[in-house]
Amino acid sequence: MQENKLGESSYYKSKIASLSSLLIFILVVLVGFFIANFLGFVATLPFMDYDLEIMTKLMENPSNFPETRIAFLVMQGVTAFCIFILTSLIYLRFVDNTSLVKKLFISSNLSTVLLLLFVTVALTIIEMPLIGWLGEWNQGWVFPENFQNWAKAHEERMKELTIFITEFHTFEQFVLGFVVIAIIPGIGEELLFRGLLQNKLKDLFGNAHIAIWVSAIIFSAIHFQFYGFAPRMLLGAIFGYLYYWSGNLTYAMLAHFINNGFTVLMMYLYQQQQIEIDIEKEQIPLDMASMSLIIVSILLFLFYKIAQNVHITNINEVKS
Repeated sequence: MQENKLGESSYYKSKIASLSSLLIFILVVLVGFFIANFLGFVATLPFMDYDLEIMTKLMENPSNFPETRIAFLVMQGVTAFCIFILTSLIYLRFVDNTSLVKKLFISSNLSTVLLLLFVTVALTIIEMPLIGWLGEWNQGWVFPENFQNWAKAHEERMKELTIFITEFHTFEQFVLGFVVIAIIPGIGEELLFRGLLQNKLKDLFGNAHIAIWVSAIIFSAIHFQFYGFAPRMLLGAIFGYLYYWSGNLTYAMLAHFINNGFTVLMMYLYQQQQIEIDIEKEQIPLDMASMSLIIVSILLFLFYKIAQNVHITNINEVKS
């Protein structure tokens, strides 16, 4: 009886500690969010000749100021870097007091790494028809009237903003956009949502699968684009499993980077009239999405089996 009470006490203490850790993490992220937006605003001022009135108008409706596209991209880049990357690194160093490499990047032999990288690249490219079809299906979702009106208006505004920041007139603009849209989110969002939040939720719930899907839901919801909620949630879950199975955040980062970078590259090539495919307007047939789902499922299983073999090998090495 005494042992049971001690066990229960230890269990509840562990859950309270996990919840406290999660709340502290959320607080740090919220503080980082406000500081990051301020730094993004400050970084843009030189492009606006320090004119606060123009800056205010730019923030309200950037598409009305096409000449400020570079400035807006800089602001987005600085803000995203500070929120996702800098805040995460500060939290790991000064709050968790852990090594980034030891906590998030379990190593394995070179041949296994290359094989997992290959599967990750193939998986990310082949999943695109499935994600595209899911996005088209998501467009037909029906919400309560007031929420639906807000969601549609916000979706339209974000669509206009996306067109604004991805209208590249020079190669230099494309490179800047590629960094802001593909590289920073690929590294930073995975660091924060998978590397930190997913681990915190896993400690709290005691179940990795619940943690993966809850963090994927939060990852999608935080974008406030509910007519793209389903495909973004599925992507978040896939990234989560790539990290959970391998113990290495590199694969999730790579998948996220390819997903975003491929879209930006295709948009740029279309604008330069190098290709005839407008990726934003392509309709995905159901049979193509179904084939994508089948192959993606096979590749995920293959990734899991390879990663599990690495995990078993690591355990045996530790025991020996």
